[in-house]
Amino acid sequence: LGSGSRMLENREEELTTVRVQDPRVQNEGSWNSYVDYKIFTNSKAFTAKTSCVRRRYREFVWLRRQLQRNAGLVPVPELPGKS
Repeated sequence: LGSGSRMLENREEELTTVRVQDPRVQNEGSWNSYVDYKIFTNSKAFTAKTSCVRRRYREFVWLRRQLQRNAGLVPVPELPGKS
């Protein structure tokens, strides 16, 4: 039981979370308006404890395509609708 619980603790420490929130319309009222989203992560790939950036929907589409190419047999979830 002791070594099993130690493994569980290590898994919890490695958990990376990503939150997508706070949609904002940029250039509102113009022909080139768009929505971007705030993305938070605690990934250890970044030097800061948490990282925050804003990204457009089309960048999520690009990321999903890249994940699909490299996922093999692992299913990549659908994106929510653009609107």
